[in-house]
Amino acid sequence: MESVEEVEIALAEGGNYTHYAGELDRVDYEKFFTTSLRWVQLCSTGFSDNITPEILDGKVILTNSPGIHTIPIAESVLAAVLEHAKRLDQRRVDQMDRRWRQLMCEDLEGQTILLVGLGNLGKRVARLCKAFDMRVIGTKRRVEPIPNVDEIFSSSELIKHIPEADYVVELAPLTPETEGIIDEAAFRSMKKNCYFINVGRGKVANEEAMIRALREDWIAGAYLDCFRVEPLPLDSPLWGLGNVFIVPHDSHSSPKIGERLITQFCENLRRYVAGEPLLNVCDPRRGY
Repeated sequence: MESVEEVEIALAEGGNYTHYAGELDRVDYEKFFTTSLRWVQLCSTGFSDNITPEILDGKVILTNSPGIHTIPIAESVLAAVLEHAKRLDQRRVDQMDRRWRQLMCEDLEGQTILLVGLGNLGKRVARLCKAFDMRVIGTKRRVEPIPNVDEIFSSSELIKHIPEADYVVELAPLTPETEGIIDEAAFRSMKKNCYFINVGRGKVANEEAMIRALREDWIAGAYLDCFRVEPLPLDSPLWGLGNVFIVPHDSHSSPKIGERLITQFCENLRRYVAGEPLLNVCDPRRGY
């Protein structure tokens, strides 16, 4: 694609350093940043890879699409929880081996799930967990009551509460404050039966510490939708770990994403034409 001149608004899917099929790659994304560009609307919530000098200096407004992936990702989190609690992976193995045996499974009722990040996605996950009568706790930048959450605390208190959790779910965006927050100390503080789920950003968890925790059975296992490097390198030890469920960063998959995105974009386009403030303007320095 040649440099795009006279484009004032770009509705961009992709533009990340990691390229996925069907999405705009980083090189073509940067070609839109001519002197005429004023606004970029992303088709995602995360935007750390989409920041350019023009966005940093305020020449181009960047808006994201929070909420369009909330429902499918929240359902994927619950699917991961249920798959682990009901040992569905072992059920499949037993079926393939024609092995008839009963397994000891867990109830979700009364178990504690810790949500690292209580934004739109965290609130949706909390709502679904409460339907199973789970105890829900979690972190939030501003500590305030949230429906379906039993206890809320700041991320500085994460290490204090992690030992309570049967499930730890990473939902936070990647910011200078969240990068590496789930470190070796956090993994060592988890129960041996704790199950780790990451559907946020790979770099929020220390991957080396996580691999060691999984290899040495500090924790029971993990459902991983995102990684420090994507696609996950073929030589990553995560591929060979039997207690890891790898998902290629598509827990958000849904046939309704386009409809949700267009609804948000059309409202912002109306505001842009009318000279009104846009919704979901990203702060590139704060990361959200």
